[in-house]
Order: sequence, then structure tokens, then C-alpha cells
Amino acid sequence: MPFAIPLLSDGPLTLRPHRASDVVPVYARSVDPLTREWTTIPLEYTKSMAADYVAAISSEQEEAVSWALDCDGAYAGSLDLRFQGANSGNLGFVTAPAYRGRGLMSRAVALAVAHAFDDLGWDVVTWTANAGNTASYKTVWRSGFPPPIAVPHLLAHRGKMVEGWISSLASGDPRTPAGPWAAWDDVASRLPGLSPARQPWES
Repeated sequence: MPFAIPLLSDGPLTLRPHRASDVVPVYARSVDPLTREWTTIPLEYTKSMAADYVAAISSEQEEAVSWALDCDGAYAGSLDLRFQGANSGNLGFVTAPAYRGRGLMSRAVALAVAHAFDDLGWDVVTWTANAGNTASYKTVWRSGFPPPIAVPHLLAHRGKMVEGWISSLASGDPRTPAGPWAAWDDVASRLPGLSPARQPWES
């Protein structure tokens, strides 16, 4: 059964279906250097590929809900809630460069997690990222995701298996941070893949 794409809002932020006007900003964020570093978006990404992508996810899908982040009428990123069986799913998200550092994706994640648990009745939502992607973890940390576990060879990235971080939130868990972000310093020092020069604590 296809998943509906409900409108979800938090102040000026709205999660909505993608539309044709998103193609240009989707292309722009897809060729951004940070996006290329941390995602598997093809390096030869084109505007035609962006148009195909938007067309494919703008309506109901069998295995995922795909939202565009809309901030005061402008595209600010994309978020996927992907069903993975056993009454659970995982998150995937990309923020448009101009909207990074505002906490918008964290608010979007909170809306998506609430939808997964409260509306879809899922038991677990999981987040994964390449080891070292602290900015991505901070995004889900705000919704209560515990410190990630580092797993060697967890994720496929541009033709090879790389170390990944994984964290899961259960439906009955608190949806607020378990402690101050400063406590992450100690956890991060024990996680492989984190370089001191790439610690975007203020993202």
C-alpha cells in the first residue's frame, strides 16, 4: 500500500510533496561539495537527473515517504522516511546549502519521527551516516537518538564499503536529547572516523 505524503508544519517550516519548481534547487544542493562528500549522489549529477528524481518522489511511493522542506515558500532540503520491514524504517535527509545551520532539518526530523510513531504506528526509526558525519548526528540527536555505534564496512559509498554510524529510536523512547551536546565530545573521541578538523559542533 503506497504511503501518503502528509503536510506537516512547525512554524515557518512545512514538509510537503516535492514539485516541479524544486528541480533547480535540488540540482544545486546535489552538486554542492558537502553533499557529494557525505552522500552517494552521483558525481556526474545533471539537471535532467534532478528532474527525474523529483518526478519519481513527488507522489505516493510503496516503500517511502519523501518530503521537501519548505521554509517560507522556498525549498530548503529533502527528507525520506523509508520503510524497511518489521514495522520499522530509516531516515535519509539532505539540507540545501543556504539553509544549513538553522536547525531546520532537526525540526523536520522531529516531524517525521512523530509521523512514523504516532500516525504510522512504527516501532523503530533508524539513522545511519558515514563515520565522521557529526552534523548529521546532531540533527537526529535533537529528537532523542542516542550516541551512534560505529560499525566497520556498514555502508556502501562510491564503490566501496565504509565505516558507518548507526543509531535507533524506539517508539517509547523520549524524543528529546538525553544530555547536553557537550557530552558528545567524550563520545566522539572514542568513535572511529572523526577528525578533530571536521567537528561541526555548531551546525
